[in-house]
Amino acid sequence: MKLSFPTFLAAALVGSAAHAAKPRVRMTPKSAGKAAKSSPDTTTSTTSTTTTTSTTTTTAAPRVATPTGSALYTMTNQPDNEILVYSRDVSDGQLTFAQSVSTTGSGSTIAGNGGPPTNFALPPLPAVDPLTSQSAILVAGDCLLNVNAGSNEVSTFRIHSSIEIEFAGIFGSGGLFPVSIAERDDLVYVLNGGGNGSIQGYTLSQFNCGLRPIGDAVELDQGGGPTSAEVTPFNPPFGVASPAQVGFTPDGNILVTVKALGGGQNYPLAAVGGLLVFPIDPATGAAGHPHTTEITDRPGSAPFAFDFDHDGRLLLIELFGEGYLVDPSNGFNNLEAGFGGLSVWEADGIGDYTEVSRTSTEQFLTCWLEYVPQNHCVYTSNTGFASVSAFTVDGQADALVDSTAATGVAGPLDLVASPDGNFLYVLSPSVLGLPGGTGQPSVVVYQTADDCGLEQVQAIEDGFDTEEARRDADPNGVLNGVLGLVVW
Repeated sequence: MKLSFPTFLAAALVGSAAHAAKPRVRMTPKSAGKAAKSSPDTTTSTTSTTTTTSTTTTTAAPRVATPTGSALYTMTNQPDNEILVYSRDVSDGQLTFAQSVSTTGSGSTIAGNGGPPTNFALPPLPAVDPLTSQSAILVAGDCLLNVNAGSNEVSTFRIHSSIEIEFAGIFGSGGLFPVSIAERDDLVYVLNGGGNGSIQGYTLSQFNCGLRPIGDAVELDQGGGPTSAEVTPFNPPFGVASPAQVGFTPDGNILVTVKALGGGQNYPLAAVGGLLVFPIDPATGAAGHPHTTEITDRPGSAPFAFDFDHDGRLLLIELFGEGYLVDPSNGFNNLEAGFGGLSVWEADGIGDYTEVSRTSTEQFLTCWLEYVPQNHCVYTSNTGFASVSAFTVDGQADALVDSTAATGVAGPLDLVASPDGNFLYVLSPSVLGLPGGTGQPSVVVYQTADDCGLEQVQAIEDGFDTEEARRDADPNGVLNGVLGLVVW
């Protein structure tokens, strides 16, 4: 089925500037008694360019006690980027806002508001998904990591309890515009979406949550394509073309999804998305030359977020699962796009993937997913139709259970399940201009069922400033969108 492309897609594609952040902490009375620090007493740093890896570490003593409880984290992504901390009741899944802590880095948002250097225009609407990516924030042991796309950095925090984190350090991302992070056994990889795109490896210390680079960044070579040898826009990148997520495969290699191989300069021609698998040296953690699987049968599908099921199969969300058609003479506004889709892939052991099934979400602008192993269900957020879809994947029949398992979630972005699989958390930025958008972000909490059903138990706005307040608080009136969601 084909739909007229709604004008609010461009809300996910508007660029904005960022400026240097000042450390600060905002706490509720409940957490005010805690000595939450957003900046250390003593800091050493080295100055870096935008394409090298820099390090800032603190002298704070490492955590010695094991944290207790559970928490959820998201980030404001404003020019003065902050982490929002919520304590989580493991019995009923409900959240309580605890504190906000500066990342000391800057958030940003992707390009796509028309004019040079893109070759077609987009309507100027506010940002919905500022980084067009998944996994911008993650928990690794008792460390929390997040990207700062505006300052080309990654911040780390030490998790002390369900209501307290402490800034640990900030590190260069090894490239431009970091959008996604992955970790396994203290091996970390950061995906940079700007320029040619790149991945940078690190080793993570659980002692002080510091990052040590592994060699130089490996470029994705987004500069090739039929219309240009240069990536345009260069930085920030073009949202519907840029790399979307980095993650580890079941066998320990690195997988990167790219919405349009060759970069945004290929639009409005048919843009082929792809899967890049980088072999990882088990001795050094270094990434080798990638294997590329091109999704050629449906140009413009824009492979986005992914996860792996209990059988190790790749679960892939494609923004336009049916591909799309563009009239170059009229630009992106004349786009006709298909519904989003969930495709399932099997690896051949050398880094290439073969598709085994594909199912439409029957919803528009499907971007994010979360696999819950306890009930073998996949949940997807559909920004265009303000909904969450539910699929079952059991290795035999992969099927859509309910295209609208949850509705009325204004512009849903990231979603994450609790470790026991009992609860699903969905970030709703509620951007003005979207269906149901109020300008007040929230996290919506659902209880999951064995049949993949969802029942809402909470919607919490505490901790989030409104769009108007965020604009007013920034000296330049910048509004980036909130993003990222992870449970500890």
